[in-house]
Amino acid sequence: MLLLSLFIHIGSISGVLSSNRPLCFTTPQQHRSVSPWVSSSVTSSKKLLPSTTTVTNTNANLQRLFLSSDNNEDSIPTPTLTNINKEQMEEILSHVENGTGGDNNANYVIIDVRGEPEIMMGTGLMIDKVRILPLPQITMMGAFDMDDKSFEAQFNFPKPDVEEDTLVFTCKMGGRSQQAAQLAAMAGYKNIINYTGGADDWFGGEFV
Repeated sequence: MLLLSLFIHIGSISGVLSSNRPLCFTTPQQHRSVSPWVSSSVTSSKKLLPSTTTVTNTNANLQRLFLSSDNNEDSIPTPTLTNINKEQMEEILSHVENGTGGDNNANYVIIDVRGEPEIMMGTGLMIDKVRILPLPQITMMGAFDMDDKSFEAQFNFPKPDVEEDTLVFTCKMGGRSQQAAQLAAMAGYKNIINYTGGADDWFGGEFV
């Protein structure tokens, strides 16, 4: 009888231990190892969306700088940029020399944005009436944002009129003149022309 009672007692203890055993293999760390990781990933993704949208909108605004035909806001005029070749540049230079404005009666102001030493030691100007306004002075001095008096005192020619004049930019091969055209548009100029070939095209590589 004593042995039977002892056996029954030991069996009941084993049953209790067996029923509680799974608790020994479930830890708080196992639960936390999944859910916080997923939550953090979702949160991070949401935080990236506004930044990406902002960049996209900024690029869109830059691309619309010279778009006027698709603009539905008639009360806000936008600048127009025309890229021209050598033949078209010859026609504009002829109008400037003769004091005429062509079919559209434009008042052309031709601006060479190369540095003065680069011009004088190289090709020279296309014609004497071309104005010299180096790109670094446009960017660093904010040339197109100056008042008329300060502009003329600094650059020795009258500041082009924002509404009435058509700016024609040229440089060595079209890159700097393109930048100058963008700066002029930002300053409010409406009619802008870029000679894409520049001095390399005009002078046929001579002196360049």
